[in-house]
Amino acid sequence: MTITPAPETFSFGRVISRLFGVLQRNLVTFLLLSVLLVGLPTAVVNLLKLTAHAPGGNLAVPNGAWEAYFDGADVWLGAAAGLIGIVGNAMLQGAVIHASVSDLSGRRATFGECLGTGFRFFLPLFCIGLIVGICCAFGFLIFIVPGVLLALAWSVAAPAEVVERTGIFGALGRSVVLTRNHRGAILGLFVIYFIAVAIVQSMLGGVFAASLGLGASGLGAHPGEGFENLTLMQTTINLVLTTLFAGVSSAGIASIYFELRQTKEGIGAEQLASVFD
Repeated sequence: MTITPAPETFSFGRVISRLFGVLQRNLVTFLLLSVLLVGLPTAVVNLLKLTAHAPGGNLAVPNGAWEAYFDGADVWLGAAAGLIGIVGNAMLQGAVIHASVSDLSGRRATFGECLGTGFRFFLPLFCIGLIVGICCAFGFLIFIVPGVLLALAWSVAAPAEVVERTGIFGALGRSVVLTRNHRGAILGLFVIYFIAVAIVQSMLGGVFAASLGLGASGLGAHPGEGFENLTLMQTTINLVLTTLFAGVSSAGIASIYFELRQTKEGIGAEQLASVFD
């Protein structure tokens, strides 16, 4: 077995180039997976939330906005949305990581293979996401820096679990080892990602605002209708963003993981993909 020579340093360019290549070659598969595992469940929950508010008329009066969003039904629907989001993203992570690693090895994974990997690794990825989310949340509450450091240290735990099958805590530990001395570079990539999300969100907001006619005069003349339109617009934007970027973020994490394995250990894509054979 031939070992790929390890590059000297972690490269932004290689990570981003590899990500765009994987996205280009697997665009349809990633979109279908994102819609099936994240987009549709999120859309159903959002529809239930909007439907639950409509009969009471709270959305028709801006003063009733807070009551509409903090009633009992909305709390349960919000909890359901969060749980569905975690479950869907866990399955999507496994599916996209499988597709990305297979693509980097020069072979195309089928939709069924990707979906099967997502279901097979759902539970460990769900637990990893839960542990990372809770610990990072506490880190952010104590002080922002601990939360950021934990997020960076555990950023490649998901692909470590899917590719190396280390177990939940083994994947977390493996991620700490792989990201050591490279967390500043990973933070830079995360910043680029969030800037891209913000730009797309602003563009979508402008498009939806124009299509719904949410001008200042419109809001002033019909405040209740304006609030309903704003709610619909924000819900739609969040749904589109969640669906579009769910697969992108998972592919990006897979690309970072591969770069770390290649940089630190000289492992090539063929060795990584062999676990799926």
